[in-house]
Amino acid sequence: MVASPILAGPTLMSLYGLIIGIAIVIGLDYFQKHSHLKYFPYLLVLISLIGARAYHVADNWAFYSQNPILIPQTWNGGLGIFGAIIFGLVFSLLYSFINHISYVILLDSITPILPLCQSIGRLGNWVNHENPIWWPEAILDLILFFIIKKFPQNPTAKYFIGYGLIRFVTEFWRHDTWVVSTIKIGQLIGLIFIIIGFLILHRHQSKM
Repeated sequence: MVASPILAGPTLMSLYGLIIGIAIVIGLDYFQKHSHLKYFPYLLVLISLIGARAYHVADNWAFYSQNPILIPQTWNGGLGIFGAIIFGLVFSLLYSFINHISYVILLDSITPILPLCQSIGRLGNWVNHENPIWWPEAILDLILFFIIKKFPQNPTAKYFIGYGLIRFVTEFWRHDTWVVSTIKIGQLIGLIFIIIGFLILHRHQSKM
């Protein structure tokens, strides 16, 4: 979910924050029902929000380099889902290593609910009157959520493959996305997610 770096009205930003808050609460509720780790989900949310903001700022660096005072002002909008996922993955890896927990099992307790949270979060783009590609992605995220719910085996692999495909395809129609030397970063990350998903799937099958 990416909001414009231009300041929005207080009503819109309150609604945007409410939508993101609802998505976070749903994710936390799911995790608490499927894991006994007490502090991890709250730390994960904090780290993910930092990552989401960092990705957005990097994406819009031409604007923020001229307005650095706005960088920490998340209440004015501006979150990038890829940053949230990447920071969340790194934090989860470190947490699993320190606490001697299986990384994949830890991710399996998170990924089934992510597509639903992301689908809800995409409504924030509608509130901000952003690129209309938000609505097909919201629908596809919701479909991915139900697929994982219907076929719960290897949820992390399914999530990475599914969401990677969603972003790779939808990025073709986005004109407000991060581009470096004609390469859309969203599509590149989408491809990486697909590869990660298949690697996880292969690892699981090799153990059977």
